[in-house]
Amino acid sequence: MGHKYSVILCTLASTGGNVWEKPREVLEAVAEAGYDGVDLDAEPDRIEASRFNEVKEMAFSLGLKVPALIGAWAPWHAGEVRDLASTDETERRHGVDYAKKSVDLAATFEEPPVFEIVASPAQSEYPVTKTPIHLLRANFIESTREITEYAAERNVDIAIEPINRFEGYAGFLNSLVEGKGIVDEIDAPNLGVLADFFHVNMEDGPLNDALREAGDRLMHIHLADNNRQTPGTGHIDFLDVVRTLNAMNFSGYISLDSVPCKPDWRTALTGTIDFMKQMEKMAALQERIAKAV
Repeated sequence: MGHKYSVILCTLASTGGNVWEKPREVLEAVAEAGYDGVDLDAEPDRIEASRFNEVKEMAFSLGLKVPALIGAWAPWHAGEVRDLASTDETERRHGVDYAKKSVDLAATFEEPPVFEIVASPAQSEYPVTKTPIHLLRANFIESTREITEYAAERNVDIAIEPINRFEGYAGFLNSLVEGKGIVDEIDAPNLGVLADFFHVNMEDGPLNDALREAGDRLMHIHLADNNRQTPGTGHIDFLDVVRTLNAMNFSGYISLDSVPCKPDWRTALTGTIDFMKQMEKMAALQERIAKAV
């Protein structure tokens, strides 16, 4: 089966591919490389609606979908604290309000993109966070329930993205399996998990086992190798990943998330899609051979 590929556009900006500065150049390069979509920034208070719509419509005109909106949750990305698990109610409410504004933005699409949510503290406290885990979990679940219910009324899906202990809360919501546990507890039809291979590789053990555990709760994938660079530059077995996703009948998007985008954004674009398509061809060939034996 052929998978659907997208690009997290904000990752291209680090090496010159800023879509908000040169939208046509970036979007045409994405489309020409063979991608199916682009993941746009969710910053409704910072990106003017006219500019956002211009980029969105340009993407559509080039045959690109917008499968996801990317939330800025980490302080280094957001420039502020938007912590859905915070014990500071002001911080937690700020995160919830940001999520609702992003959901409103997603709801303006004819086919609303998924919006990802994260538990991201103001400062990481490795190796173990000082805040009791049960409080973080209760606060995050309260935030997630509110966001998910708000999103359901607007036909928007929400995906929880667990992040590693060095960037998130050390000891809370680091693994995909833990994220799925929260999804199962809330049990809302528009709530699932997002697997970022960089984080999953660090926190879940065998990546493919984690994907299978996520099962039909898996909504979206962020694509990078274990070094957070493009697939094939590290040690993740992407042929096995493709076989696993095929067996799961995964129908969501797989979005390039190389940070920073080395060696440059254009090379990362073409190299990633070519590599993943080659993995798909190899998996299909192996399947045909297995059936013929």
